[in-house]
Amino acid sequence: MGRNLDLTEFDVRGFKDLPSVEIVYSYVQPSPLVIRALVSGGVRGIVFAGTGAGLLSSGEAETLNELLDPDPAKRPVLVRSNRTGSGRVVSYPEFDKMGMIPADTLNPQKARILLMLALTKSQDLSVISQMFSEY
Repeated sequence: MGRNLDLTEFDVRGFKDLPSVEIVYSYVQPSPLVIRALVSGGVRGIVFAGTGAGLLSSGEAETLNELLDPDPAKRPVLVRSNRTGSGRVVSYPEFDKMGMIPADTLNPQKARILLMLALTKSQDLSVISQMFSEY
């Protein structure tokens, strides 16, 4: 039986490359160099593999607040996932204010793939957030 490629909203047949999305693993006292390099290097998205419920360290949050342009269209899309192997990452006021999207039950690798696909469709945070809620 043939596959029906029209069953998904993510048609990437016309793409040579997917948008650049990287994963940053959270840990105690991380260096801000990785985040700085990714933002200045022009990545389209960053997935944070946070602790527990997808939490970032205070240093990571401070670095993001310093670096990120207030205009979401001029910065990478940020997604919070968890590195523990199970559990949900849900909305959290501190990170919601920063425009970070929770990955729910997706591990960092799956969240990266979904964000790459989402960025082929939209840069709008509400649209991408809805995709993370749906998938």
